[in-house]
Amino acid sequence: MSGVRRLAGRLLPARVRARRAERRRRERAARGRAELLASDPALRAFAHEGATLIGRRVDRFTAAEAAEANLRLVAETAEAAGIEHFLVPGASPLRHVVGMRRADKKPFLSAMRDRHGATELYAGKPGEADALAAGPALYAEGALPRRVKAPKTMRFGRFLLGPDDQLIAGLEYGCDVEFWADGDGLADDPERERKLERVRVKVPGSMLRGAWIAPRPNRVADILPPEAREPASRVIGERKYPTFAPFNRRLVDDVDFPIDAVYMWVDGEDPEWSALRARHLHGDAADHTHLTGASRYTSRDELKYSLRSLHAFAPFIRNVYIVTAGQTPAWLDTDAPGIRVVDHAEIFADPSALPVFSSHAIATQLHRIPGLADHYLVLNDDVFFGRPSQAGQFFFPNGLARLPFSPLQIGLGATRPEDSAPNSAGKNVRRLLEAEFGRFITGKFKHLPHPQLRQVAFEMEERYAAPVAATARSRFRDPADIEFAAMLHHHYAMLTGRAVPGNLKLRYVDISHADAAEQLDALAEGRDAEFFCLNDVDTPPELEAAVGGMVRRFLDHYLPFPSPYERA
Repeated sequence: MSGVRRLAGRLLPARVRARRAERRRRERAARGRAELLASDPALRAFAHEGATLIGRRVDRFTAAEAAEANLRLVAETAEAAGIEHFLVPGASPLRHVVGMRRADKKPFLSAMRDRHGATELYAGKPGEADALAAGPALYAEGALPRRVKAPKTMRFGRFLLGPDDQLIAGLEYGCDVEFWADGDGLADDPERERKLERVRVKVPGSMLRGAWIAPRPNRVADILPPEAREPASRVIGERKYPTFAPFNRRLVDDVDFPIDAVYMWVDGEDPEWSALRARHLHGDAADHTHLTGASRYTSRDELKYSLRSLHAFAPFIRNVYIVTAGQTPAWLDTDAPGIRVVDHAEIFADPSALPVFSSHAIATQLHRIPGLADHYLVLNDDVFFGRPSQAGQFFFPNGLARLPFSPLQIGLGATRPEDSAPNSAGKNVRRLLEAEFGRFITGKFKHLPHPQLRQVAFEMEERYAAPVAATARSRFRDPADIEFAAMLHHHYAMLTGRAVPGNLKLRYVDISHADAAEQLDALAEGRDAEFFCLNDVDTPPELEAAVGGMVRRFLDHYLPFPSPYERA
């Protein structure tokens, strides 16, 4: 009887057999997903880009840890299976790359199936930038589809979820595995040039004998001859990973000098500070509400979340300095390694200028922080890292700074009392620089982490002593101020050959604007902004509670995990 059924099955039209096979595949996949979800309470099904995926709820996250976890699962599988593998210097800061011989692909995939077939591991085919050209496919659903496992490069990783089951990290942090071709098989191949075109290799066949050929370009070499395969290792996290000596060298475009971060912070709700500010707020300063409005001192714990973003996405930062007026956030662990609170009195060249309530004044003194690195970033607490960042986004290996120019302009004409603070301070800087360099500046700078050169700041303090000292003594923002850390530093550094325009991408949100909630929802959904700024232009007092709640909910959702700088 069974033979009759098999015969009947062969006689069915191909499209009917295909539909039945697809139905059986879906049933197997559904069983695999159900068994997986039932096996571990930390696993959750979640919707993403029209698909239902499975992720693991985690209680901590940094981009570096997520990438290293995916590297580790690949390396440990290859190691257990006795498969030679090596780190490849990839171009992306989001993930690691492992190479192995193409002849080992089948046993490696078999080992991955044995080791991770009942876990939440996904595989995909890498595409352009951080996206996948095919996949992701869940191992627990059954056999990987051909479009995922056939390519010469595959990506393996897991989806990580936050406390509200929000997606924190996906396969953009996965580990790419490259299957390198054996040069002996290509040495005498008449189609050699066409086959090697993808990795831009054009060499005589004699150079390929005994060599390994990469399936795509990397930062060092697309061909590994036998004499270059000297074993080496690299420490990532707490583990050593094998590589080859040429892949372990310091490269000419590596930025590896110390870089610090400096924040200017104030707690506007501190009653002592508020009373002190009120006593000094009189005369002309009280009339310039667009320069001295209370909303610019409002704290919604943005600093806490900005530090979370720094910890999650900027591992190159050495030390963090928080410059304040004798204040310390209640949540800050001042004993945490790598962070220090700096009082204004420690850095002001003329302590009699204190107290000051203007960021223009404070910015003229930041380079005087004891122990500060020669290269550092100045951040406002409303600026956040949104994705993994590299030191090379801010500085060149030779020390030059990359400047975050904005298309916005400071305007023409003389400084007017009604000018915004950036415009008036920018015009004052323009007057100084045009008198000395004969150059007319027009542009502003984005609300981003601002790269700073300490030597440049000391030069400016000496070269423009009178306007720097006057701004340092300006208790409140004043139309006569100069802007030291952006307008003057950046233009002066560029005019003296120590900086060039950069290309950092910013998502700017005015939190008092009517569409702010919609913009924040888009940010939380996409998680694709390099940097974002939640700027309070001038929130009316009657909206403060609603705006503050909206901002805190968003930040808790986007950056839910405490940094090492927070009290337990």
